[in-house]
Amino acid sequence: MVSRIAICLALLASCSPAVAQTTAREIAETADISGLTASPDGKWVAYRIERPSTVTNRIDVDWYIVAADGRAPPRALGRIGTAMWDDAGSVLPGDAKWTPDSQSLVVRALVNGQIALWSSDADGSGFREIVSGNGDIEAFAFASDGSLVSSEGPSRDRIARAEEAERETGILVDGSTDLAQPLYRGASLSGRPASQRFSGDWFDRAPLFADEPRRVSVRATLSAAPRDANEAEEAAVVPPPHPALLMLKDLPEPLRGALEARGVCKTKTGCAADLPRLSWWVPKADGGGVVALHDADFKQTLQRWSPEDKRLVPLAASEGQLSGGRYYFRPCAAPGNAVFCVEASPNIAPRLVRIGPDGGKTVITSPNDFPDSDGLLAETIAWQVSGSRASGILIRPKIPGRLPLFVTYYSCYGYVRGGVGDEWPLRALAAQGIATLCINAVPSKLEGPKRYQLGMEAIEAIVSDLSARGIVDPTRVGMGGLSFGSEVTMWTMMHSDILKAASIASVQMEPAYYWFNARPGRETFADNVRKGWDVGRPDEDPAGWKRISPALNTDKIKAPLLMQLPEQEARLSIELQSKLALARLGELHVFPFAPHVKVEPRQKLAAYQRNLDWFRYWLKGETDPDPAKAAQYYRWSMLGPKPASAARTQRSMSPISINRK
Repeated sequence: MVSRIAICLALLASCSPAVAQTTAREIAETADISGLTASPDGKWVAYRIERPSTVTNRIDVDWYIVAADGRAPPRALGRIGTAMWDDAGSVLPGDAKWTPDSQSLVVRALVNGQIALWSSDADGSGFREIVSGNGDIEAFAFASDGSLVSSEGPSRDRIARAEEAERETGILVDGSTDLAQPLYRGASLSGRPASQRFSGDWFDRAPLFADEPRRVSVRATLSAAPRDANEAEEAAVVPPPHPALLMLKDLPEPLRGALEARGVCKTKTGCAADLPRLSWWVPKADGGGVVALHDADFKQTLQRWSPEDKRLVPLAASEGQLSGGRYYFRPCAAPGNAVFCVEASPNIAPRLVRIGPDGGKTVITSPNDFPDSDGLLAETIAWQVSGSRASGILIRPKIPGRLPLFVTYYSCYGYVRGGVGDEWPLRALAAQGIATLCINAVPSKLEGPKRYQLGMEAIEAIVSDLSARGIVDPTRVGMGGLSFGSEVTMWTMMHSDILKAASIASVQMEPAYYWFNARPGRETFADNVRKGWDVGRPDEDPAGWKRISPALNTDKIKAPLLMQLPEQEARLSIELQSKLALARLGELHVFPFAPHVKVEPRQKLAAYQRNLDWFRYWLKGETDPDPAKAAQYYRWSMLGPKPASAARTQRSMSPISINRK
């Protein structure tokens, strides 16, 4: 048997990057920053760095604090557990709160399969466990009197016994049962295999007993014995609205009026491309605060709101994000007269910056040091399509001549790694001589197929434009997408000849997709399908399904398709998968335990590397000389049309040189 050490060494050897090159492994191991939290006295800001490792297959988390005045370097509090993620696969941001006296930081952490509360003094003396139970600690807060309130979920042992009982006696299939995923411990939750149920009107999922009342406890001090909380104390741990839902109507009236006067969009969707959008808001005790806006390209600007003169004063701007983490809607921390933000842009990997009262930025920490020398050009570009403005981020090598082009569609903000879902290693593709373009969904109020058509037209328009500029070769274009992006990819495969190869990471609409979900208790699913795609039941509306379903239009698909799907969803597209396999136009890989968005570092790396190989093969006619990949290329040689070059080349090195300008 191969030892664990040997496996780790093999991973390191096979993925070791050449100097100044961007590789799939580097992208999979990009560190993020989250959990920005200012102390009550305004002297400190805490933050968390999340470090994925393809060797350990973990996302380790390290906590730090930094003086708000910026006069001292960060202080490490220590590594405490691994990152958690939601049912869709998005990593949950750091969850931390300062004690009222600003002397200690309390964090919620997953350690050895248990979610508990841990505390560290500001002096960096180390974390100690302070609140744990038979169930996971799901939420915590400090009450107005300084006591610690915590909410505990069902016993882990009770959940495990219920899962075993279901396995032995059979599972009743009702509106909460997700037949597409393994029913017995088919998900990875809080570090362990677990069973799930539907918990909403679409595809939200939750573990067993998720809807039961929680035990809420109160501790007068961090070390005090707990007691049961009263109703007012229980309210302290009720989750606030998700920050992505913040709208103008939620802001104080004077500030709302000032933003409306500037033309800020009042809704979350359907905004005209030229209107600014509300990102986040941090209020101050004096009634003022800091508000962030972003444009259609997700470039963020900060404004300081003064309650005295009721004015918005520009504070800072970025070519990308200034937020509290990976997503633009997470708020920064604003202690005193400074603002601490995670800055990320097409050319800047996530880093923590301090913005002073004059708008000047100081870099506090930059956990990713490789992008500055990868020899790539990354820029935001814009073009017109059907009377609307489209935009995206183009990444390409500094080499002459027309390049193959890879496109992904949906949403492109901050430091773009692999498009929505992070499946396609954009910089690694560019480092191998393939220009990459991440396109933001074109602003529109259209629904269903009309949105797909608009996306396809945006792709055709920019390929024509880049071809006219001599940048790309229009005969060598590939595309990939997740979720809505995968639907636009398949629509383009069905209705355009522009794509030479494609890759998707999620399932498509087809009759099986409907019948897996349409049953008593899932009525809202059928309603959503009717409203979003304008189709009824497949047996009652075959023409509608023929219009939207790739599985019913495989005769229109001429390019090879790589499918890398999570096991929780893969069964929903069985007809598409089987038809393409029989037509020798598709290859399917299924990732066990993976949710909608793959999150385990090794699964990320595998998806990245296979996509990199796939598009090098079909767009450039190149193969990796690694003997372990011979079977892969043999399979691909049996698919679809022949790749770019009949005389296939073997290349593993980047065409980019750090000396080429």
